[in-house]
Amino acid sequence: MSEHHFEQEEVDRLKDWWKRHGGWVSTVFALTMIAIAGWRAWGWYEDKQSREAAEIYDRVVIAASKADLQGLKQESGSLFEQYPKTAYAPLAALLSAKQHALGGDLKTAITLLQWVVEKSKDAGLVAVARLRLAAALLEDAKAAEALAVLDAMKSDKGAESFDLSRLDRRGDVLLALGRKEEALKAWEEALEKSVDEPSWKQLLQIKRDYTASLLGKSS
Repeated sequence: MSEHHFEQEEVDRLKDWWKRHGGWVSTVFALTMIAIAGWRAWGWYEDKQSREAAEIYDRVVIAASKADLQGLKQESGSLFEQYPKTAYAPLAALLSAKQHALGGDLKTAITLLQWVVEKSKDAGLVAVARLRLAAALLEDAKAAEALAVLDAMKSDKGAESFDLSRLDRRGDVLLALGRKEEALKAWEEALEKSVDEPSWKQLLQIKRDYTASLLGKSS
């Protein structure tokens, strides 16, 4: 009898607790389920976006292989407008920029590369875009702008592995600006970093020696 009484007291306590806190518990449970459902829906949405972007990127690659600049503009434009946050958008921009530069359309190439620098969250892609942007600006007789792009790389996270390329391109830009002493210094710094890059070292040495001769310095 006492055992039954004890069990009844526990039931009554539970009922009383539920009356006081049941609404809060239900709310928390409901919010938790909504959050889980939202997370799953977002995952499905991102996967769907990625698959659709991948299909367009395949068409971008095909257009690039055929040097079809009109097709590149159309397909890349679709990626930029509909799927700008996917990993495929900056890749398409880099590919499209390369083909436009080869085709002599530096203005479009520069615009695409600037888009990658501003929009991509991948440090490696941003570094590559900056290097190519500097080259395109230099070819477009905008050496001062090219130098600003290269100098901005120094503060980018993850750009350290591109130091050799940055210094080499910086030397090219400085030489174009007539700043021979600084160009020489850039290539000498690059040479110090090219110990394990024999192919790079040979090219850098040629540039360094040429600039030194312009300054009347020995090799």
